[in-house]
Amino acid sequence: MSKQEFDVKHKIIVSAKKLFSELGYDGTSVRKICDEAGVSLPLVSYHFGGKENVFLAILEPLSKLPYFPETGDPKQDLQNYLEVYISFYRQERELSQIIRQELAMNSARSDKIISFIQATTDKLKGILENGRDKGVFKFESTSNNVRFILGCLNMSSIAKVEMLEILIGQTDGTNYPIEKEVIEFIYKAIRS
Repeated sequence: MSKQEFDVKHKIIVSAKKLFSELGYDGTSVRKICDEAGVSLPLVSYHFGGKENVFLAILEPLSKLPYFPETGDPKQDLQNYLEVYISFYRQERELSQIIRQELAMNSARSDKIISFIQATTDKLKGILENGRDKGVFKFESTSNNVRFILGCLNMSSIAKVEMLEILIGQTDGTNYPIEKEVIEFIYKAIRS
């Protein structure tokens, strides 16, 4: 693939991600994607074959998410998992918005999204079970703890500081990274 072809594909993906996050899948047409990307309409068909394949290309970064550094130490593995997860979704805010929209609507594309994120969820489950087996973590239900942790991570990853200030009032003035507090909060909840 030439640099020019790569650049065109990249423009299409970036534009589609922006539009899907703002307008949803159904509200985004191939024409809108092309207008946003500044490319001609046939290029989407040429590079992707249509809107559905553009959407799948946007999900591709999710396939990299399950690869977390493993140490064999459940506490460190959990910390690595949490740091990678938070960092990924902070960098991929538009993708995070698309995922939430599609899953909330139980769209026809939900199964594809779930197939991408299942390995990540399984990884967390494995870390928790390993930690419980080694006596590092203490909890009753793995599935409930996976739900609690993912809920906490998803809210902290998507929350904008401005939105939180509106909801809970002004912050206390500290610039303490929320990521560190989220990790400590989760660890305290499951450790023995």
